[in-house]
Amino acid sequence: MHKRNNSQLIKAQNMTTECQASSTSVSRKLIFCCFLKQQTSDMDTKNEETSTGSRDLKNSCRERNNRSVREKTPTSSLPDGSSVYGRDQDKEAVLGWLLNGETAINGRVSVVAIDGREGVGKTTLARLLYNDISVVNAFDLRAWVFDDSEDFDVVSITRTILLNITDGCTCSDDLDLLQVKLRDKLSGKRCLIVLDDVSDLDYDRWDLLCQPFAGSEVKIVVTTRNNGVPPIMAAISTCHLELLSDGDCLSMLVDHVKSESKFVTDPKLQAIVGKIASKCKGLPLAAKKLGGRLRSTHHTEWERIS
Repeated sequence: MHKRNNSQLIKAQNMTTECQASSTSVSRKLIFCCFLKQQTSDMDTKNEETSTGSRDLKNSCRERNNRSVREKTPTSSLPDGSSVYGRDQDKEAVLGWLLNGETAINGRVSVVAIDGREGVGKTTLARLLYNDISVVNAFDLRAWVFDDSEDFDVVSITRTILLNITDGCTCSDDLDLLQVKLRDKLSGKRCLIVLDDVSDLDYDRWDLLCQPFAGSEVKIVVTTRNNGVPPIMAAISTCHLELLSDGDCLSMLVDHVKSESKFVTDPKLQAIVGKIASKCKGLPLAAKKLGGRLRSTHHTEWERIS
């Protein structure tokens, strides 16, 4: 009897130990599962944060790209009153084509291109030609179009041409309606169109733009930094603008600072301006900007700019 009781007691103790071990094992498994779940949750959170950060970065880059497109500075046909240096031969060459050159290619339009690097004066030359009195008298209609798109927006360009040659407001986005009106307005007329700052172009878009020009004499001056644009337009001539001489850049700077009376009589200031002219690297836009800085800065600070 006593042995039976001892045996039962030992068996009970063993069962308790097994239960405790089992309980401990289960607890450890539960703790591990909870830990694993937390780790997985943390990883998911980090992945989500990384994904969100990646999306934010892409959106930020896209916004910067969009801003860079929008930062394309508009131009106008109105002269700014400043003198133009070093472009007499270029002007005469393009002017001869406008007044006496070929009239049309394929019965629709003839094109001359003005190309060159940014800031070299393409728009300035086009503006000179557009406002030349002999050009004004030679054409019945004129239109100045600044291409603010990156993909040659035919609807926008057509609408702007129409707005230039009509008194009424044309706000439609219907290309067919716009082109029919433009064709009717151009019929039998001589028209000069300046397409300023064309960035890119494909033949289909160019061909589409030219459809209303049949039955009229249209000449186009296009300015571009992209030397692939003139061949697509079948330009009969391309005027490539070279850099200005330091002397021409100096003349531009002097135009900005000659109102400073001390400049006229002070050889030191004149030498400083001559040094600044060499920093323009032949670009009239650089000369204009540096000239503006000189004008807005006291002459005692000019040497700092040089």
